[in-house]
Amino acid sequence: MSLIQFLRIFWARRSIIIAALLACTFIGVVVSQLLPTRYEAKSRVMLDVVKPDPVTGQLMSTQILRAYISTQIELIKDYRTAGQVVDQAGWAKDPKFVELFNKKMDGEGDIRRWLADKVIDGTEASLLQGSNILEITYSDSSPEVAHQIANLIRATYIDQSLETRRESASRTANWYREQSEKALQLLTAAEKQRNEFAKQNGIVLQPDNTDLESSKLAALSTQSVVSSGLSGAGVGAISSPASVQLDTIEQQLAQAAATLGPNHPTFQALQRQRQVLSAEVARQNAAMQRGLAPAGATSAEIESAYERQKSRVIGQRDKIDELNQMQRDIDLKRDQYQKAAQRAADLRLEADVGEAGMTPLGTATTPTEPAFPNVPLIIVGSILLGGGLGVVIALLTELIGRRVRSDMDLEYSASAPVFAIIGASENPNSLPRKIIRWIDRRNGENRRMRAEALS
Repeated sequence: MSLIQFLRIFWARRSIIIAALLACTFIGVVVSQLLPTRYEAKSRVMLDVVKPDPVTGQLMSTQILRAYISTQIELIKDYRTAGQVVDQAGWAKDPKFVELFNKKMDGEGDIRRWLADKVIDGTEASLLQGSNILEITYSDSSPEVAHQIANLIRATYIDQSLETRRESASRTANWYREQSEKALQLLTAAEKQRNEFAKQNGIVLQPDNTDLESSKLAALSTQSVVSSGLSGAGVGAISSPASVQLDTIEQQLAQAAATLGPNHPTFQALQRQRQVLSAEVARQNAAMQRGLAPAGATSAEIESAYERQKSRVIGQRDKIDELNQMQRDIDLKRDQYQKAAQRAADLRLEADVGEAGMTPLGTATTPTEPAFPNVPLIIVGSILLGGGLGVVIALLTELIGRRVRSDMDLEYSASAPVFAIIGASENPNSLPRKIIRWIDRRNGENRRMRAEALS
């Protein structure tokens, strides 16, 4: 069938199409008036997900960010948040809601839970596209109630998030504190065991946890080297870790004196460190000199003292190795204790931080226009539905009772070309006929070609 045939059918069945169109439009208008009116109030929260954590300084990864946002949306619609909103709004004690609850539920159940479900059903939350702003929407039949609850949901959500964060950080901090206390007990026990072992075996430990006999051996080795190059010369200063640190402090003091004043805190701190290290170096040198060869000793005497000290150290090698193993175990336990204590301090600080990681943006405004029902949309949809339904009914009616309405219908039914139309009542030069011929010009040309072929 051609377009002209369809148009002829629609024109002939126009009463059906118009009736369907009017009926659907009327129904749409009635429904739009009967549907309950809903007003929407929106409040917004900016999530501080692009800002480093105030304690750890870390940023969220993309995968964690998606899960975090989904979790926040679920928390907004959680019963814990909705229940707090009901309490702050005072709905559970409102006679209007109490009467409605008794009517709907026959007084059975928890009115707070029932009202919280009502809040959850009217709440929606979504992340604005391309931003870190979370939009909270609440709909209600009253614009004032929608405005009030939208603000309460946001405030309650922020308070709940802060409370949850503090509780979680506090629980984790307590766990790390317990672990640090256990690690400290193990560290104290290990240090006590090391000291008792050193005391039982006559091993003297220095502040840098090296044994005195090995330090004496190192000093004698230095004396031996010096005496071999400088016969009869006195022994210079004995090298030790404390003396190396003292040299470093002296260099730092020289640099600080050129750039900082004498009253600068850094300069004064370096001076205090130099005093402490100088006293430590003097004490170590005095302790070592008691076991070394006297000043002015010959090379042979120094070498003899070195061999005696070497034999003494070798005799204690097994005990020294065991002591060193204890020291490595102590260092490991000290590292575990320091990490646990630091983590507990960080989490305790996080529990005391008054930031929920989100910022409220403005306040929800009282809506002036209902968001539902959308009357223009319903009417336009009803018109389109009525027109489409009328067209379908008209076509079905025509197919059930097919009629010949033009020469094209006759040609289609007889499967033979039409050579002439007798008694045509329409003026072939009228505007409608010209429009029909222009629309159907291709089919008309095909019919003429078939007629010429048959003639």
